[in-house]
Amino acid sequence: MDLILYAIPFFFLAIFIELGYGAWRGRQTYRLNDTINSLSMGSLSRLQGLVILGFSGLIYEWTVSNYQLSQLSDTEIWVWISCFIGYDFAYYWKHRFGHEVALFWGSHVAHHQSEDYNLATALRQTSIDFYGFLFYLPFFVLGYPTEILFTVVSLNLIYQFWVHTQHIPKLGPIEWIFVTPSNHRVHHARNAAYVDKNYGGVFILWDRLFGSFQDELDSEPVVFGLRKPLNSWNPVWANIHVYWRLLLDVIKAPGLINKLKIGFMPPGWQPDGLETSCKIVNTPIDLSAKFDPAISNFTAYYVLAQFVFTTVISLFVLINSSSLGYGLLWLAVATFAFSLYVNGAWLESKPFGLGLEFARLAITAITCQLLFTETLMAAMSSIWIVTSLILISVRRIASNQKSNSALTQ
Repeated sequence: MDLILYAIPFFFLAIFIELGYGAWRGRQTYRLNDTINSLSMGSLSRLQGLVILGFSGLIYEWTVSNYQLSQLSDTEIWVWISCFIGYDFAYYWKHRFGHEVALFWGSHVAHHQSEDYNLATALRQTSIDFYGFLFYLPFFVLGYPTEILFTVVSLNLIYQFWVHTQHIPKLGPIEWIFVTPSNHRVHHARNAAYVDKNYGGVFILWDRLFGSFQDELDSEPVVFGLRKPLNSWNPVWANIHVYWRLLLDVIKAPGLINKLKIGFMPPGWQPDGLETSCKIVNTPIDLSAKFDPAISNFTAYYVLAQFVFTTVISLFVLINSSSLGYGLLWLAVATFAFSLYVNGAWLESKPFGLGLEFARLAITAITCQLLFTETLMAAMSSIWIVTSLILISVRRIASNQKSNSALTQ
């Protein structure tokens, strides 16, 4: 059972609680632009699963039919416990390969792009996970029921949500066994001392056993983000930028063997004499260097409102996906992806953002009319879109008048 969809309301509740707690303590760990980007990445990750029909299910069936040893009982407690522990062990290696193999890093990098660290960061996930299914195959061979395996996978991910916070200190002896906020903060750091450490999902024991553990040091405050910052709020580019640079490296690398090795060696590896397009910038890390383009208050509130609207509609699509046609699902997901891209353009103050917004509102209006069979919901979405058009038009007129007034003075 996939429990993630049921957990989403509790995720958002916890985010609001952390947001309020940070404001109360005078230690806010959220920025509007970064938070919207993280949540956009999470939404896109969930939505793409509705339309990308991978071959993993066929591989699972083939594995069960040809290689399963025996079917285990789904009522035995030891089956559940062993699956939970075994999957966390498999997750450790999946996660480790996701950092230490360039091709897999391209899939996982999205989760590490945020230069803030909060519960919203936990929801920042990739839309291109093409290798994770391989780590499920041993469980099908051993006979674990599908329902148990995917319930355990969901529980593992849900556990990982709470460790993405700066407000919880070290937890004493618990640090030796379980992944905690402290040792997971290390994992998200770009400090040289912390890079590629603490891969565990639930149990930190695997890191201690296999030499990848690093304690959070008082002498080395954690700085979050990538060694080579993304510097963009574009969720599409956030998913593909590593692959684009890998492609450039493959094109210029001499020989077939070198071209293949680029994907399966550690990120940044190159044949002798060549410089990678993903070269790590070896410069001192400064907290003040966060990517934070200046935007007006109107832009901030407008993008926030549009993001909330898009999120609500996307949740409707997730909940009702089984009753929607495949073509309509494709249209909805494409519309939402475009909406999130346009939000990113606004947050970066791109000059073409306004033109894209008019196009986005038009496309969204068409999509909503097709999605909603209920007259009330269709009418409400239309009112929202018309109101948005009026707001940005009035804002545009006011800005032009202000500019003209300044020129005449």
